Amino acid sequence: APLPFTLFPLFNYVYQFCVGAAKGVLSPFVLQEIIMEALQRLNPAHIHAHLRTPAFHQLVQRCQQAYLQYIHHRLIHLTPADYDDFVNIIRSARGAFCLTPVGMMQFNDVLQNLKRGKQTKELWQRISLEMATFSP
Repeated sequence: APLPFTLFPLFNYVYQFCVGAAKGVLSPFVLQEIIMEALQRLNPAHIHAHLRTPAFHQLVQRCQQAYLQYIHHRLIHLTPADYDDFVNIIRSARGAFCLTPVGMMQFNDVLQNLKRGKQTKELWQRISLEMATFSP
């Protein structure tokens, strides 16, 4: 169903905000918060339709890329003292990657790389336990 005429200004504002955020925000956490907040301000019943619009698609892709970069960077200097924080990052990332089918494939690649990585068995056990109990 087309948007009621009264929602066009709101949708246009949110759309323009998403375009700007995709260009200017670097933090995956902030990008994800913007996505979720914007989706709540629009009709939550049409989340999947909104996610297919160019503005949201660009914003979600940017968020997913930012998570990939952040996870890679954190892995370089990861110590056992950082494991809990890292597992929380993975949990947050999953929420962002769940927004698109391609994102879930990317996230599964991230998990497989972590499983095969140089990190300890303990880190992988914590991540896999978190993923088993995760509900978006």
